[in-house]
Amino acid sequence: MKAFGYLFSGMLMLLGIVFCVAAGATGIWQRWFLGGILLGSGIALVYFLRMKTPETRVSVTHQVDLTGDISLERLSCANCGATLEKDSVSVKAGAVFVSCPYCETEYQMEEAPKW
Repeated sequence: MKAFGYLFSGMLMLLGIVFCVAAGATGIWQRWFLGGILLGSGIALVYFLRMKTPETRVSVTHQVDLTGDISLERLSCANCGATLEKDSVSVKAGAVFVSCPYCETEYQMEEAPKW
């Protein structure tokens, strides 16, 4: 999109220069006026294209409301049995991954069915 804008502004400025050169050769003031407008429009378009747009940062907070009674269990590494902290658990691509800081094992947590 910006490339098209730069191309269009270049064409406007070139056309403005052509009108100013023609006005200098013939002395018609309307051509000076139109050439100035075209040059100014091209320069203004380049200015607006070079302006930086502010970055928008979106913060998403997902809260889960659990139904029923929930009990807290200790999480231990499946490889070495060490007790893991909350920083050891992460979600990647919708799956829960556990990384043990002691034995440096990383695995996906699987939940057993409750029936």
